[in-house]
Amino acid sequence: MAKQFASFHVSWRDAKIRPLGLFADERDFGRAAAAALQTRLNQLADEGWIIQDIIPSPGLTPKQTAAFTIVAFR
Repeated sequence: MAKQFASFHVSWRDAKIRPLGLFADERDFGRAAAAALQTRLNQLADEGWIIQDIIPSPGLTPKQTAAFTIVAFR
């Protein structure tokens, strides 16, 4: 049986509690991205996906680097 691969992008924008722009620092964006990543990983596990890689996004600012790409298969 062939494997079905997929990639999913998760960032701080996907978090339920987002940091406020002027008052947020890199820790706030990191916490929001980690919360969104944990939520998405739990959702993928419930759907039966097997996680192969979690790739952090490159960037220059905390808003750009607070994101991940998940590579999964089933």
